[in-house]
Amino acid sequence: MQVFSNDRLGHFALWLWAIVTVYIQWNRWSLDATALYFSAYFYDLGQWGLVYSPDPGFFWDKHYPPEWLALAKSQGDATGNMSPYVYPPLWAALLAPLASRLTVVSFFNVVNIVNLVATVGSVYLAYGMIRPQKISFTIWSLVSIALLQFTFIGALAISLGQPQVFVTFLIIAAFRALLANKDGLAGAVLAFAAAIKIAPGFLAVVLIMERRWRALAAFLVAGAAFAGLSLIVAGPDLHREMLIRLKDLNSKVLIAPVNLTIDSVLLQISNWLNGTPGWGVSRYLIQAKPGWLPWVTKLLLILGLALAYVSTKQLHPGRRIWFRLQLVYLVFLITGPLAWTHYLYLTILLLPGVLTLASLRFAAAFLLVFAAFFSSAAYWFLFPLEIGPYVQLFSAFLMALATIGVLLWLTQQQNESP
Repeated sequence: MQVFSNDRLGHFALWLWAIVTVYIQWNRWSLDATALYFSAYFYDLGQWGLVYSPDPGFFWDKHYPPEWLALAKSQGDATGNMSPYVYPPLWAALLAPLASRLTVVSFFNVVNIVNLVATVGSVYLAYGMIRPQKISFTIWSLVSIALLQFTFIGALAISLGQPQVFVTFLIIAAFRALLANKDGLAGAVLAFAAAIKIAPGFLAVVLIMERRWRALAAFLVAGAAFAGLSLIVAGPDLHREMLIRLKDLNSKVLIAPVNLTIDSVLLQISNWLNGTPGWGVSRYLIQAKPGWLPWVTKLLLILGLALAYVSTKQLHPGRRIWFRLQLVYLVFLITGPLAWTHYLYLTILLLPGVLTLASLRFAAAFLLVFAAFFSSAAYWFLFPLEIGPYVQLFSAFLMALATIGVLLWLTQQQNESP
């Protein structure tokens, strides 16, 4: 595409942002990357009982194993600021040689480089997905940089060293391949993403909606291959431990300002109605799921997927896949057990597409409102306030719903356009 190849400013700004961000993050503690390092480190030592926390409730109660605390202290962190490993054990095994040779901070630096390069790649792929006619790559790049830099979504994902960043790249790459009619590659790459974090596997629903059976078959075959490799490399015991942790995660609800799942919102409303106290000084509340909640969530999931399918049915295949990816992802996200704010990383990378799907005035206004709702400045302004967590949770949830609404409205505008 000529406009793409000539947009030197867009390329320069994007890579400059990535390099500066790597520099800012250099040698910083990356909370979520600790899960990868600690699990790989203890796997390498043969202490497989420490790959996952011995306490299945560690994700919630923060009772750190003493071995983890000792390792953190030896690596320069005296606060015990760690995140639990809840991914398939395959990655702990494959990263073990790297963890044995690097300090934790050096490992974080590698993760940050990978994440920033993946983000740059995601911007290019996202632009190629929508194939915009109305805006240049420079505009797309600058809007992407603004969303990544100034929203809490981008800031949080990058500062945490979140694997979600690389997984997002794989998701976009998979559906870019689908648009290019490379169905086998699309299914295999989506399976790769699901092998790192299980949730991307739900996006196979889009393959079913599109009736791309070859892509679906490739996804299933590649997924089975990854599962088999994980069992061969790491053995069944660690997989049982992973399933115990996932079951524990799914049995509780975390009400927190950065968890915009509908479970969190509905349970908080239920607490208010029943007079149950909300957040305390810890700024989060953990509760067992009441029996009615999974049924409501499942009903909303089915309704959301039905709307995503019906509203996009008449669209041109290129636009249809873009809309379905966005809608299905957001529906699964807010109806899932955990919907961390940084899981919207995929959304902010695809969202510049509204600039070519709607009038520039409407698109610019929507993007500004979206950025304002998720701005880092607003988050940190609200953070110390007593009412802050409530405002953060409900504003983020409502903005996620509004984004779904806008996308559904845009599908109808596409249908009505000549």
